[in-house]
Amino acid sequence: MNTYPKFKVAAVQSAPVLLDLDATVAKTCTLIDEAGANNAKLIAFPEAWIPGYPYWIWMDGPDYGMKYFVEFFKNAVEIPSKAVRDLSEAARRNSMYVCVSVTEREGGSLYLTQLWFAPNGDLIGKHRKNKATSQEKTIWGDGDGSLMPVFDTELGRLGGLQCWEHFIPLNVAAMGGQNEQIHCGSWPVAMWNPDNMFATMQTHAAATYYAVTNQVYYLLASQIWTDEEADRICETDAHRAAMKNGYGMTKIIAPNGRDIGTHLEPDEEGICYADIDLGAYIAGRYIIDTAGTYSTPGFLRLTLDKSVHKAVNIIGEHEQNVITYEEIQYADSIK
Repeated sequence: MNTYPKFKVAAVQSAPVLLDLDATVAKTCTLIDEAGANNAKLIAFPEAWIPGYPYWIWMDGPDYGMKYFVEFFKNAVEIPSKAVRDLSEAARRNSMYVCVSVTEREGGSLYLTQLWFAPNGDLIGKHRKNKATSQEKTIWGDGDGSLMPVFDTELGRLGGLQCWEHFIPLNVAAMGGQNEQIHCGSWPVAMWNPDNMFATMQTHAAATYYAVTNQVYYLLASQIWTDEEADRICETDAHRAAMKNGYGMTKIIAPNGRDIGTHLEPDEEGICYADIDLGAYIAGRYIIDTAGTYSTPGFLRLTLDKSVHKAVNIIGEHEQNVITYEEIQYADSIK
């Protein structure tokens, strides 16, 4: 890059309309419009934002959650679809890059996927969570290296991971090796109370470590837990107690590890904003470039396999397929 732009970014802290695809997509577009009215050029959404995070997996056994999984499956996002079209139009309407985490349905399986939209409305690519965490394995399948993109844009090199992926050193190295500059980290709620903020602290520690290690601006977007969500999926007092301390933890972190921009209370819905200067990361690269001058490839190195890995494989290099705004608008399979 020969230019290092200055611009505003946005990170969402909010609750989706749980198990309701259409209503959550509508809320997403409203938040994109709000950020656009505040001149943001990039917006990040929380993990599993559409149609919400399957919190029931932490509340009870698998049998309890089956009926909710059926609804979850029916409200997942297909590509292409009306949901994708609406998100595309919102990105285009606001000339904004949008990173939104959704439950994606492909065939008979679900995947936790960050969709990336460009300011012209194109769906430029996606990232699937490489490995679902603990009970999440009952919901989502695995991604692979073909879906760990970093996008070269006029704003800089944009990438993202979801939740516990940030605790895996090889994921951090893989993204740093692609010269990522701005990172969208999608997270659900943090479980904490005034006497025990451990979950919030470990998430913020992971995000800060990521920002400093890869010398990126880190947009941490998170959900909050609401009474409406509890009414939707909690059937006992124990279920409600399991989630009563779920709060937001949204923030924006600079490459030097400092919090920047606006802040929200843990139970507050809204958007955090920050003005960033992409040139600020250069001084940090003077000190550390983990995949370049500060690497030791003679004895420590990582191989990121970008080919597609499926049960039925077509072997070869995989490229992110851009679905243009026009194709999204007029696809025959729009529902």
